[in-house]
Formats: sequence, C-alpha cells, structure tokens
Amino acid sequence: MRLLILFSLVALAALAGGAYALAGSPSQGMQAFALVDPNGGSPRLVDAHTNGFVDVSVGAVGPGDYCLTPEPGVDVRNTAAVASEEAFYSNAVGIVLVRYQPNNPNCNANQLEVKTFTDNPFALSDQIAFTVNVP
Repeated sequence: MRLLILFSLVALAALAGGAYALAGSPSQGMQAFALVDPNGGSPRLVDAHTNGFVDVSVGAVGPGDYCLTPEPGVDVRNTAAVASEEAFYSNAVGIVLVRYQPNNPNCNANQLEVKTFTDNPFALSDQIAFTVNVP
C-alpha cells in the first residue's frame, strides 16, 4: 500500500513538472497572437483575437504585404512565428507566409512581416485574412 501511495505521489509530481515545463518561463518574453482582417485594403486587428500586437499596416510592397507592430516585450525577430488563413474575414482562398528578411526589409526592424497571396493567379492579395502566432 505504501508503495502505491509513493508511486502515486511521484506520478503527480512528474505531471506537475511537465505542465510547468510546457507552460514556459516568464523570462522567455510575452506570447503574442493576432487576427488580421484585410478590411478592404485598410487592415485592422480584431481585438477579441489579438494579444501582444498594437497595430497592423500595409507594407512597402503594397496590398497583401502587412507589417505587424508588437507590444514592448514581444520578440518578433528571434522567433519562429507562424501564420495561417482565417476563413470568416477572407474574401478569397489564399496562401499566408511569414517573411523574415534581414537584408532588405519591407517593414521596420521591430515589426513582423506577413504576406498574403491568391493561388490562381499567384499574386499578392488584400482579400486574405490571417492569424499569426509568435511563441
């Protein structure tokens, strides 16, 4: 019986430790995510589905090129952000790509660039809504 109780306590401790490890440590910076509505060429962040970003604007390339400005404490340069199309706010089916370009930026150095494309024909498009997550 004692062995069963000891085993149960060890298993609980292991589960708690695993949950803490998966949660991450506060020193890693703030997690950020956003839902961007292309909004007919005037992109906007959807507040109910955004945390850690304060603004989105059209990038230097034009429609379909977006620059997302993070809150202080969110690292968009030294991370592996991911983006995906969001169906409700989209007016076309497309492809969404995060772009890291250290030598020729279309956005400011502190911003994250996301590009949206239609697939037929393959071209930049401001008809594609997207979500982006920064770990």
